[in-house]
Amino acid sequence: MELKLVYRILRALSDRALDFYSEVHVEGTYNVPADGPLIVVSCHHNEILDIATLAVTIPHRRPLCFWAKSSLFKNPLTRAILVSSGSIPVRRHPNGAASTDWRSTSSANGGGSDARQALFQETFRALDGGDGGAVGVFPEGTSYTEPRIVQVKEGAAWAALEYLRWKGQGGEEGRLAVVPVGIVHTAKARYQSRMAVRWGAPIDVASFAREHNAPFGTDEELRVAVKKLTEEIEWRMVGLTINAPDWNGLYVAKVARDMLWSDEHNIPMQQFPEVSQALVDLFSMPNPPASLPRARKSLLTYHSLLHYSNISHAHLTALLPNLRQASLPRRRTAVSLVFRQLLLTVLHPRFLLFLPPLLLHIPAYALAAAAKRGLASQREEETHAQYKAIFGMLGAGAVYGILGSLLARVVGRLPILATLSKAVARSDGGLQVALKLVEHAGVWLAKNGGGLRDCVVLIGSVYMTAKVLSRWHNILVGANMKQAQCLVTALKVSRGTCSTPSSGLSAEQLGLYGTPPEPPLNPFIKRRPSPDDAPKHATKVFPARMPPSWKFIRPLLEVRTEASYALSEYLADLEMHAVEGQWQDSSSTPALLHRLRQLGACF
Repeated sequence: MELKLVYRILRALSDRALDFYSEVHVEGTYNVPADGPLIVVSCHHNEILDIATLAVTIPHRRPLCFWAKSSLFKNPLTRAILVSSGSIPVRRHPNGAASTDWRSTSSANGGGSDARQALFQETFRALDGGDGGAVGVFPEGTSYTEPRIVQVKEGAAWAALEYLRWKGQGGEEGRLAVVPVGIVHTAKARYQSRMAVRWGAPIDVASFAREHNAPFGTDEELRVAVKKLTEEIEWRMVGLTINAPDWNGLYVAKVARDMLWSDEHNIPMQQFPEVSQALVDLFSMPNPPASLPRARKSLLTYHSLLHYSNISHAHLTALLPNLRQASLPRRRTAVSLVFRQLLLTVLHPRFLLFLPPLLLHIPAYALAAAAKRGLASQREEETHAQYKAIFGMLGAGAVYGILGSLLARVVGRLPILATLSKAVARSDGGLQVALKLVEHAGVWLAKNGGGLRDCVVLIGSVYMTAKVLSRWHNILVGANMKQAQCLVTALKVSRGTCSTPSSGLSAEQLGLYGTPPEPPLNPFIKRRPSPDDAPKHATKVFPARMPPSWKFIRPLLEVRTEASYALSEYLADLEMHAVEGQWQDSSSTPALLHRLRQLGACF
């Protein structure tokens, strides 16, 4: 099967897989040339969906040949698909240093040098195809979940500079662009969350090589150039993504963002990365005001209780908008919230319109949930979305196929040709000519088509069924899902309000849930030692069974109020210090505060 045909089939499936997200914002498309050899270097925090994202959003619909880990090629079926779609196998090593010398490392790892040469040759062949091919590389070396870009390996830089050397040896002046990409999610594993794909400014590798006397200088000059090119790639990738010094810094910025905007959907996706990074910087600055420790502690505790109660700040605020009210609502108020949300959820015209596609998509939801539980690693967030998206798509496809075949039977019994003949008689001009052509084709299929006619009707029926039902579902699912989540939150608040204080969590029990859990370490990441790294605390021992969500309601509302006051105090201190000029870098902090106000922050 031809590369373009296989690739186009996979890209069409990728288009459908990205319906997992409610919005895919793409920016910087002008940075990608329409032709010429190109290496795309992207962050890799969402497994297979990152490949789908790049294939779908790359400007000019250029085909991408991806580097893929060699273990995927062991299965004959996946190997046939990967090879036919142009994927290039690459061997990776756990805990391999980010600065691995791809040219001079010995072959002690079992033919490693030969594997690298084969990788480069396949890459050069892909880059040299047609008017210039495009190769996709994830230079981090693995997909992972971390608060920042942890590593960028040198493979892409080596491939870029070696390609220019290879072209030069053939008597040609090589040209090559390296385009960095940042993929930012609001919540990558959550259905109907949002995503921004940011195509960065290209690196002209030929100009870079001339500046650093590579690739035709000495081996040492080439190694230095590779290191500098890798640093440039990493610097640009960091600028396109959200990076925090640690998990707590990221969590604090996240909950501060939610409190300042009430709901993350109030921030346009185009501005979401900038807003998030500005808040990370504000809560990670050196020599901060004395109010920062209190703000970080209260915001982190609030985020943690939201996590363990499985409640979002947006849904809680939609029900109880007064952030400064620490006490529980009265029982009558809490019960009325439940009934109000129940009526808004099940009797709203929007839900009644959504009910038919909801029922038809139950198999898709069930299959996606089962795949996530059975196939994804529960502790590796980067594996969740791919299984939910792929198996949800399979479940929906099965429903569309069954309904489409039923529709085909109905269509086969309709007097379509007679209706078409009447339409031809009533029309004139170009429309009449077009209808006559359709009529002649229909008559020919009716007389001579046989199985071909049935196949055309079936394909058309399935296609139209899938198009209508998927569009119907996707238009209405977001608002209805939010309303259902508000209803669940109202039930938790009501249950927590109606309970007695003695049935809640003790101070000792609550202390176990004051900080959120951190994802496990990835064995394919080589971590750089840093003197600023905080010492790891002893692992907390949780009860065998998590407390029910409603038990967190009382402390959750109290901590929300404390976090609101602490956040306001810290931002006020920042503004006061900025006015008084107490910052060593007097421009950055005022600029960040001013920019946050421009972007809609309320403080």
